[in-house]
Amino acid sequence: MRLKKLILCLALWLCGVAATAQDVLFSQQYASRLYYNPAFAGIGHDWSVSLHHRTQWPALNGAFVTNQLSTDLLLPNTNSAISLVVQQDKSGIGGLQKLHASAGYAHHIRLTKNYSLSAGLQGTIGSLSVNYSNLVFGDQLTDNGQVALTSAEANTFEPTKYLSFTTGLLLYSEELLLGLAASHLNRPTYGFGEKTRLPIRFTANAVYKFYVNGYRSSNGEAEFSVSPVATFIHQENFTRLDLGLYTNYTPLSLGLIYKGVPVTGGANHEQALAVIAGLQLNQLKIGFSHDVGITDFTRQNGGATEISLVFERLTTNNVLRGRSGSKISKRIVCPAF
Repeated sequence: MRLKKLILCLALWLCGVAATAQDVLFSQQYASRLYYNPAFAGIGHDWSVSLHHRTQWPALNGAFVTNQLSTDLLLPNTNSAISLVVQQDKSGIGGLQKLHASAGYAHHIRLTKNYSLSAGLQGTIGSLSVNYSNLVFGDQLTDNGQVALTSAEANTFEPTKYLSFTTGLLLYSEELLLGLAASHLNRPTYGFGEKTRLPIRFTANAVYKFYVNGYRSSNGEAEFSVSPVATFIHQENFTRLDLGLYTNYTPLSLGLIYKGVPVTGGANHEQALAVIAGLQLNQLKIGFSHDVGITDFTRQNGGATEISLVFERLTTNNVLRGRSGSKISKRIVCPAF
């Protein structure tokens, strides 16, 4: 039975693998983890709902604003979970707007006494449109400096839609987490007029949690821990490595992440130092972060600010159980934010 479940998890991964824009990259990666890897669904709670807001480069005339709603549910009496992610992204003053809706499925299995595996598959419907109210064409500019209301320029581009698939794997215990995900596996085409292909995005992350002086309550509700984290992202000619350190002293979480550590073989479009603070109030988690620019561009344009609200419900003492009642995992070690 365990072998069959392992084959199912690997099949979810392999079927996805067989299957030129830059995606949004959050500073609070683990508050929006379903966006990066569908295998996170249903781990550590019975269900959750999260809201996420990001404003990037506010000093520009037209900041990049992203809003996201995500939720997941552990199916009763199973080791399976489903998830839903809805994201709206407004890309600067240019008027480009993106709307994504994703549905996912994840299955968890116990490999050994200490380690478990989760495999997830996600399908996304994306829509791109242009908001012409933000654009001014040359024939709208008059001699006296006024702006006319109408333009002869073509502004009838219909919204373009595409279908995308993501697959992911997680290997985790109560101290270690290793994740790998691949998004846009089918490389869908999109665009207005001339079409282009959306490149595959690979995301790998690792977390290890050290419990300070052995301080950890038996029910998992309180702890004092330090967690080094690493995230590697590659998408076409974009390569980024993020290295960070989180401290969790219940109910307070603090994090510091160097985003865009220089690596060879790709372009680093952004380098910043993300400062993250989070507070857990029973089942509600509130996170705030700000990116302090290191390079001239990110420093001059205001970095980025994120706010997240996460509500998690737990009714199984933080233990996933299948039909046989076997324990899968007491907790997941990734940071809350």
